[in-house]
This record gives sequence, C-alpha cells and structure tokens, in this order.
Amino acid sequence: MSGSQRSSVRSRPMTAYAAVLPGRRAGANLAQQLLRFSLSIAFLFCATAAAQSAPFLLHSEIVELDGHDLRVDIYEPIAEPSDGVAIVAHGFTRSRERHRDLGQALAAAGVTAVIPDLPYIINHWGNGAAIEELAHRLEAGALGVPPTERSRLVLIGTSAGGLATVLAAAKLPDLAGWIGLDPVDRTGSGVQAASRLNAPAVVLLAEPSACNLFGSGRSIARAAPGLLRSTALRGASHCDFEGPTNKFCQRVCGGSSSEMQLRAREATVDAVMEMLRSSASRPTDDVPESAH
Repeated sequence: MSGSQRSSVRSRPMTAYAAVLPGRRAGANLAQQLLRFSLSIAFLFCATAAAQSAPFLLHSEIVELDGHDLRVDIYEPIAEPSDGVAIVAHGFTRSRERHRDLGQALAAAGVTAVIPDLPYIINHWGNGAAIEELAHRLEAGALGVPPTERSRLVLIGTSAGGLATVLAAAKLPDLAGWIGLDPVDRTGSGVQAASRLNAPAVVLLAEPSACNLFGSGRSIARAAPGLLRSTALRGASHCDFEGPTNKFCQRVCGGSSSEMQLRAREATVDAVMEMLRSSASRPTDDVPESAH
C-alpha cells in the first residue's frame, strides 16, 4: 500500500467523526432544552401546589392613616369565610414584617389578620389614632375585606404596639377584645386607657427585662376591668412575641427560640378565637324589648 493510500485510510475515521460531531452537539442542545423545560414545569407545579396548600391568601395595600401613607399586609383564610378580623400592631422601631408568622397562624385558624406599619416611632398616641382609624375603615369595608362589625374585631399589640392598641381600644367600645403581647407603658397612659376598656382583655408577658420595663405590662393588665387572664410565659424573652424576630432584638432584649415563639403565637390565636366565640354569644343592644 502506498503512502498516499495509507493517508487516505487514516483520514477516513477523522472525516467520519467530523460528520458525527455536529449531530452530537445538536442532540446535546436538545437534551439541555428538554431538561430546562422539565425543570420549569416541575417548578411551576411545585409553586402551584404550594399556593393551593397554603391556608391563607396574602395581599398588601397602601392606605392613608393619620396623614401617612402606610403599607398594610392582609392575611385572609381561604378554606371558609372569616370568623372575624384581628388588627396586629408591631413594637418600637419594628415593622409589620415582624408579625408575619402570627398573620399566617390567624388566617389558618379562620381569622383575617390586618397588619400595618405604624406611622410613628415614639408618638404612641398617634399610632393609637392610626389604629382607631383603621378599625373604622374595616367597619365600613376596606382593604378588600368585607365590612366588619366591631364586635368581630380584636386588637393585638406587641410591646409599644400593645400600648398603641390599648389606647385605640379605649375609644372603640364593644370590641371583641384586646390582647397585649408583653405591652410596654412608659407614660402611664396605657394604664389609664386599660381602665376604660369595656372589652375582654388578655395579656401575655415575658420575663421582666429592660425591654419591657421590667414587666410594666402587669400594670396594664391589672387596670383592665374585663381581664380574662394575665399569663407570664416562663423563660420567654421580649423577642418571643414577634415572628420572625431578628438578631438585633435578640442582642438588645435577650435570646429567642422557635419553640417559645410558637407557644406565644398559639396562646395569642387561642385568645382571639375565645374572644370571637364569646362575642358571638353576647346579647346585642338591638334585640327587641320582648326578647328580654
């Protein structure tokens, strides 16, 4: 065999490989496209399944309260009509996002949770006025929530939000109830407001610390005429009444645990459900005289 023949024989496999490689590349590209498509379908399926399994719907609105445009998160149950509405107020320098877990838990229990950012840092009276205004808006029907009778409305507040909500509750007779989550009263106005409540009250307390003025919520609880109970959660810190909390709160106010947060959250939801059940069984002023 001549040298040219050998060269021709050797070159045939290379020519064949060159012809095959574009086909392999095309096949590889097709496989990658199919993989991406499959992953997209799987992601869409998982997202749809997660949305269907979530026991609540979340939407946010911008609403003007006390002259400020504020973001409000609304958690609504989807399984059945809402049993009532709970307004949840955050604490000093915090935001509505710190009560995400409580909002979800309330909606899962059948209660619409309305959680606003508060307009002021240290103006508790202004925050109270904003919450009172929000309550009136909900009575009329707002934020995509059907009109809510005041007797189906519960106010909940954590820390300074506890003070703001009790200030509002004192001006909203016939609420279903007020719940203070380790409320803090630096002014004495919380005790005065609590003494004017005509609604049931529940107060949950952390261990005394500088962040709760060493248990100042006890004074608010004692002043409430309709106090159902005041419960100290042994081992709880001020941060256990929000969820999710963060490292800033834990550095300033003490450590927090998911177990204690869950305990505080469950106690809060239980109190809301108790108040709404009790409110539903109360006699109303518009009952005909012959019914008495």
